[in-house]
Amino acid sequence: MIKKSDPPGPPDAKLFELTAAIQPARRAWLQAANIVLTKQGLTIPLATLLVHVARLGGRAPQGFLAQEIGVNPAALVRTLDQGEAAKLLVRHVAGDRRIRVIELTPKGKEEVQRVEAASAALRRQLLANISASDIETCTRVLRQFETAANEYVKEDRVG
Repeated sequence: MIKKSDPPGPPDAKLFELTAAIQPARRAWLQAANIVLTKQGLTIPLATLLVHVARLGGRAPQGFLAQEIGVNPAALVRTLDQGEAAKLLVRHVAGDRRIRVIELTPKGKEEVQRVEAASAALRRQLLANISASDIETCTRVLRQFETAANEYVKEDRVG
């Protein structure tokens, strides 16, 4: 929890500028990524799902994926339906029948390679004029902010 005795940090105006910049930057990134993905016939939710499954070894539990992607498990079903209809993934019942495992098909693995290549090219284009050290600093700051916010939420739930 934040306490009144905490030492002063940067001025409130600077902190506001940082937090106010997060959502517009995310929105702009998603709009740019959507242009690239639409050309490949994919939606952002489906591409995100495919990439996450690939990065988890090509196979992952549905509930875990929903948590990793940050969506309600029920909301993930529509995206899974799209992926299955496009023959990019399959769902398997695992163990006690309550757990569904998502697995990429060979076509899905090929699609992930195209998505990863297109996304990397877009990142290089959009971030070309930003130094590697600035990118490292920005990433470190955002991760620290994420950790602090998650700890705050956890403390509030416990306390």
